[in-house]
Amino acid sequence: MIRLIITALFFTLLMNPVHAEQIKPFESDGCSAFPDGTPQQQNLWLSCCTEHDKAYWQGGSYQQRLDADLTLKNCVSAIGEPVIAELMLSGVRVGGSPYWPTAFRWGYGWSYPHGYQNDDKKMASTQLTIAHILIGFIALLHSYFLVLEMFLWTKPLGRKTFKLSEAYAEQSKVLAANMGLYNGFLAAGLLWGLMMSSQGTAILLFFLSCIAIAGIFGGITVSKRIVFIQALPALLALLLLILN
Repeated sequence: MIRLIITALFFTLLMNPVHAEQIKPFESDGCSAFPDGTPQQQNLWLSCCTEHDKAYWQGGSYQQRLDADLTLKNCVSAIGEPVIAELMLSGVRVGGSPYWPTAFRWGYGWSYPHGYQNDDKKMASTQLTIAHILIGFIALLHSYFLVLEMFLWTKPLGRKTFKLSEAYAEQSKVLAANMGLYNGFLAAGLLWGLMMSSQGTAILLFFLSCIAIAGIFGGITVSKRIVFIQALPALLALLLLILN
């Protein structure tokens, strides 16, 4: 019954139609989490941020976002703050991705997720392709973990992989099966995100974050190998998606 409910929910979300919408009225929060100026001149670069927000509110292609970020940098540099300009550029390149569910993301005038628009060639770039290949590998890896933990835990391959005695493997097989099931859900989440193309990037970010956090925790509490096997690929895929 639970499997039927999960399957029905999956296909409901997958097939949910996307309706046309109109952009929301323009709003600006200034420089967002960054100061609008110095303590002496509190609105020194506020106008630069407002113009930057107009571009982010409208959204568009990857190249348009890059151009808007460079324009912000040049604007702040022109008023005599080159160091601040570099800091702001770094901040918006990482924090302004259209796939973060924030009020200052690229295309924030539209409902989330909106992604990049009129940019099919850019979305098919080498960077995104590498990210998707890596995510596919991570999904296969966690599917393999599922098989090891649910079906091979007490078998020679499972005992050798996890360095288990025959007695301990038999005693802990129910716990291992539960861990395997969780790994299966992670793999399914990644495949779901890949199937939804650009609309699935937020899903990929969520599941990759879960995998990275679990890998780091496992590396601290169980074995450092887990960081390299589980957390590092997930962190690399996250970085490729965020910077795309």
